[in-house]
Amino acid sequence: MTEVLMRKERVPGGSRCPECGGALDPVDPEAARRGQRRLAAIARAASSVADAASLSVTLDVVANEVVQAEHIAAVQILRVEGGTMRVVGKAGFTDADDFTDRLEDCRRLGARLMFVEAFRTCRPIVVPHRKAAVMADPTWAPLHRIMAAPEWDAFAAVPLVVRGRAVGVLNAFYKPGEPPSTAALEFLEAMADQAATAVDSADLLSKSRHDAQLAERARLARELHDSVVQQVFSMRMQAKALQAQVAPGRTIRAERVQAVADELLELAQTALADLRGLVLQLHPVELVERGLAGAVRSHAESVRGTSGLDVEVDVDLSADVGDLPVELQEDLYRVVQEALHNVVKHAGATRASVHISTNGPPDRVVVEVSDDGIGLTAQVRAGALGLVSMRERAERWGGSIEFGSMDPGGRGCLVRVCVPVAGPGPAR
Repeated sequence: MTEVLMRKERVPGGSRCPECGGALDPVDPEAARRGQRRLAAIARAASSVADAASLSVTLDVVANEVVQAEHIAAVQILRVEGGTMRVVGKAGFTDADDFTDRLEDCRRLGARLMFVEAFRTCRPIVVPHRKAAVMADPTWAPLHRIMAAPEWDAFAAVPLVVRGRAVGVLNAFYKPGEPPSTAALEFLEAMADQAATAVDSADLLSKSRHDAQLAERARLARELHDSVVQQVFSMRMQAKALQAQVAPGRTIRAERVQAVADELLELAQTALADLRGLVLQLHPVELVERGLAGAVRSHAESVRGTSGLDVEVDVDLSADVGDLPVELQEDLYRVVQEALHNVVKHAGATRASVHISTNGPPDRVVVEVSDDGIGLTAQVRAGALGLVSMRERAERWGGSIEFGSMDPGGRGCLVRVCVPVAGPGPAR
């Protein structure tokens, strides 16, 4: 049968079997185009899962791909963990920041949550005319405003399954007039598999980072104990010996005092060198040696030399703000690193600029990275921006991050981070 299908001949209105001469079903151009869109969406979602560092950015990409490929008004991807649920990816919904809280209110009122059944059974659920039932049900009142906004009718919930265990659900809200077909449901299952892979990868990465942090802490503790702590203990003993040499009633022997002082100085210098070595392991060498401005300029030179991208660096730090904490400098340096990496990898740009200033908003340090590339939308679609990574670095200091285009035509990208220079330390 496979060979027959591969050798079929085109005839007006459809295809004819070369074996028996019978007419085959006509090819539906719209169905073919939709199939191509589905395959392309799956490929782009798979690329995003492999490339993006942020789970929420990745799942937003997956949700958007579903909406664009299907006759769907909105998509939600929910993570269910430890009895709690949260939206980790969405497309098509507006003003839904408190969706999870409102959904919990609906559950307490007795609303039947179909996606929970899909999660528990690890099987897809399709409900035709679901919107009418939801809008007529008072137990769904907390979500009536949000659920009324998109034009939808049928509802499908597909579980995110990893190694036989559900970790979340993909909810699809179909536009009126086209309930999900078998092929559409298979497409949703394929996209749910991509979302499940992203969730699993994020979990594994988080565990790996946690384990690495524990191992690094243990290593640093050992090195501190074996070097610096032992040296400080020896310094304490030498200081006591020096104290005894100059105690009242004792004859001060200059050569003995000098010997103890020399040994104390040597121990202090060794301890200082060991501490500096540990600090260099915790922070980039350029940052420790040159400060934020020097480290950024050094990195820009490296990017220019390896990629050919013309990177301009402008640093304007006022003297009255004092030295920025090393941890803050490192976070800002990492933001610049990530932004320039994305420019080189995804923007197709020829020029980029980095501007760092404390002479803008009062008591704020502002970092801006811009380029003349293809624009923000294309970069986000490619899953290129480590949005959450950069956002977390800004927010841990009580700051903010913005992304925008450089011109009205949508070309170019601007990343702007604004962080207080005085205030609470980083959020842990």
